[in-house]
Amino acid sequence: MHGALEQDVNLNGHQHDGEALTKDCPECGAVVPLAVMECPFCGHTWERQPQDGGVLSDFVMSEIDLLKRSNFRWCDLFGCDDALMATGFTAWGGVFFLAGRWHAVGGGQGMGTHLLAVGERTVCMAKADDWLNDHESEDSAHKTRRWLNEPPTEKQLRYLPEPMRADFGLTRYQASALLSFQFNKAQIQRLVVAANDSYREAA
Repeated sequence: MHGALEQDVNLNGHQHDGEALTKDCPECGAVVPLAVMECPFCGHTWERQPQDGGVLSDFVMSEIDLLKRSNFRWCDLFGCDDALMATGFTAWGGVFFLAGRWHAVGGGQGMGTHLLAVGERTVCMAKADDWLNDHESEDSAHKTRRWLNEPPTEKQLRYLPEPMRADFGLTRYQASALLSFQFNKAQIQRLVVAANDSYREAA
């Protein structure tokens, strides 16, 4: 009925570009193909939606908090919510606001500094978070490690600017993020300002 396993299959006219569509299981969080109606990991079943001529109804939009969902801890560098950074063992990512637009920048040991995206905050956050996930392992995505909340090390304090050393609430991870920014500040500023200048010239 279905032919032999070794026969040639003609896929002409059935090309599909792009990645396969997926969805997240609301029970266990597994990523499964969009057409799956029962989660193979936990058994959750999706109800089939009635077809009504392709008109969407009864849907709810919700904002995804990328900061909470990220594997990494994002630090508000200066308390103004216009410069955020996260670091791992070898890579760092940051988002910076300038002239009404956000800029995602990523870098790391031996990787150089790269402009990842320009535009809305959520898009830039996602790009910077993807950069970290691509260049760090699960072990270095240390968002919940206890040592992050310990005071900065003596070595960190030596490299931090004088006003920051007087902040007794500063944690070891915040110091790490601040140092990553400080060591890469010139390259970050160069990329962000150049992107902003290009945007103004295009406008």
